[in-house]
Amino acid sequence: MSRLYSERELAKIARPFEWHALEALRAGDLTRLRALLIDMKNGPAGLDALSGHTLARKAAKLRRDFGEAFALDALARIGAELMRTWTQQFQQGDERGAIADLIAVFREQHGARLDALREDDDSVTLDMPLCGSGGKLDKAGLPQKHPDWYGGWSDGVSSFCQICKACQRALNAALGAEIWTTEKGANGACRATFAKRATRGERLFSEEERAGLVRTRVDQAIERLDAGDSDIGELVESQRKDWKPWHDFGIVLLEYFYAIALEQGGADYLAEVLEQTYAPAFNAGFPRYAAMSDDELVREIARTWNYHCADFTIIEEEDRFVFRLDPCGSGGRLFRGAVWRDMFHYGDRLAPKMASPHRINFNRRDAPTCCTHCAAANRAQLESASSPGDPLFFVIDGHAQTAPGAPCRCYVYKKDARREDIDPALFEQIGLVPRKETRA
Repeated sequence: MSRLYSERELAKIARPFEWHALEALRAGDLTRLRALLIDMKNGPAGLDALSGHTLARKAAKLRRDFGEAFALDALARIGAELMRTWTQQFQQGDERGAIADLIAVFREQHGARLDALREDDDSVTLDMPLCGSGGKLDKAGLPQKHPDWYGGWSDGVSSFCQICKACQRALNAALGAEIWTTEKGANGACRATFAKRATRGERLFSEEERAGLVRTRVDQAIERLDAGDSDIGELVESQRKDWKPWHDFGIVLLEYFYAIALEQGGADYLAEVLEQTYAPAFNAGFPRYAAMSDDELVREIARTWNYHCADFTIIEEEDRFVFRLDPCGSGGRLFRGAVWRDMFHYGDRLAPKMASPHRINFNRRDAPTCCTHCAAANRAQLESASSPGDPLFFVIDGHAQTAPGAPCRCYVYKKDARREDIDPALFEQIGLVPRKETRA
């Protein structure tokens, strides 16, 4: 099988859209720049969709298996941990910073629509004509179409929005006041209100900030360019990691769900949770990836890792591309304790490692719990590895990252790769036996 790229070409593929956008800006190629800005705006769309469905289904899984009272109690525990750094910030009197960072979580949800903030002596109000998480799922009608997974709660609040409500209740309980409340509207709309306590009577944000805090940098760049202003370099630089507030909030939330699953049923139950809540959303992308050429596929996975807040390089082998992730944007950064707002460290509450080997943790000892979703993804792909029509587009070497400072590896197999030549260790890591089948 012939090589497709030189090392220089692979390095260019690994570069994020923002690098190419800055290149186009320097060259004065505004047509290309505009197209790249749209790509940047939509960069996290697939990951955002995967996260939204997976999180909603995890909340619903707890309710289905253990009852609503248990699920609400588990969400309360999760909410308390998620809100820990915000609780500290409010207690220290930094209402401005705490509110701004909560708004950043909603702002960075793909497809969200946020109005300019309103502020008076007593509160800051955020109106969202479309909330980009639970609101999008509600607008799509999923709580009605699939109530077992997205709706069906006794208070009428949908599965994803139960998570948000739990965070609000946890923060308010810790602070002893109704600081953060929400009121859901129709068609995915929501209003969030943040009450002032330490700063009552003051203005936390200027008029310019009230308009700017609800808009992503890439949206601001597009608006400026449309107005004939191409001085947008500072808005483009490092844009791929602008998504970090929502991205990291989500990966920490996933980790806490995994911790609850381990408490309730150990590794076997966590495997079941991932099979029912993560795998269906992950598998939904198979037809799209299977239809891609090798060139399209390696570029798409590079885009995904860039918006997954990872740092990586790519090398090409005869039958596959190897992404060296240093670190991976989810499990790797959690393993290193390097997430936004210093939100997570293994060993804290709801942050266990898995002591014993299991197919869901790549058969490792003292394994980072978050990495189990990659083991689930590997099983989804490698169970049908002998079928050339099924894509092997995101296969993780679960034994690469053995320490926090170690890089991880992701393999993207070419369409004509001989499936019977795949390293048997990749199957063994997840409790599968490779099928040695050859083509006619």
